[in-house]
Amino acid sequence: MKSSLVLLIYLLSLSFFYSCTETEDPEVAPTIASTEVYIPTNLIGDTWVLLSETYVTELLDLQVPPVSEWSEDPELLQKYKHALLLQEYGNIPQVRIILEYELNRKPKVTFASAASVEYITFLDRTIAYLEALMFISPSEPTRLALKSTKSEKLRLTLDMQTLIKEDPELFVELERDRLIEQFGDIPEIHTYTNLLLKLLLQEPLTAEESSAYLEARDHLWPEQKG
Repeated sequence: MKSSLVLLIYLLSLSFFYSCTETEDPEVAPTIASTEVYIPTNLIGDTWVLLSETYVTELLDLQVPPVSEWSEDPELLQKYKHALLLQEYGNIPQVRIILEYELNRKPKVTFASAASVEYITFLDRTIAYLEALMFISPSEPTRLALKSTKSEKLRLTLDMQTLIKEDPELFVELERDRLIEQFGDIPEIHTYTNLLLKLLLQEPLTAEESSAYLEARDHLWPEQKG
């Protein structure tokens, strides 16, 4: 029963943010996080507050009231969720990753550029967080978010022109994921990318396939028709 409650809480509360606005320091209460700030040598200006052992101990000892008695205070709600997670699964690396990420997470984050070291580091942390969630409580939304984040990191860290030549299958997979994120999972994307792969592999298209490829391309980018 307790396990079901923990899973239900996390499924209902899972949210995933990495939109671009303005960089701010994490809003973490002093009693929750350590004052030690993690600053990698290659990432000047990054502020990532480490999980405090004091906070972990506090959560392990915390008597969580019934859900019906929970306060509406966001900080207290997060503390209850974290306590349930720790008490159910123990002080394991996956739980610690989830807690630390959520203590640092803010609804809006900005970076100098999408390919900046800061943003790639953020994606690495998000991937670790989503992998930890999949370990604790696998779900389809989390799996899709993990796949999307990994694809985004690949797109930003790979030389796409080289990838087209060396691994066209992976290039087309990444392109398909990108288009689905942009347009939704529509048939034209699958038609376009399936036939794009044949073109990249230098396989001939039939007249019917050529027509289908052009129709799908024009549907996705009507402004380039003609």
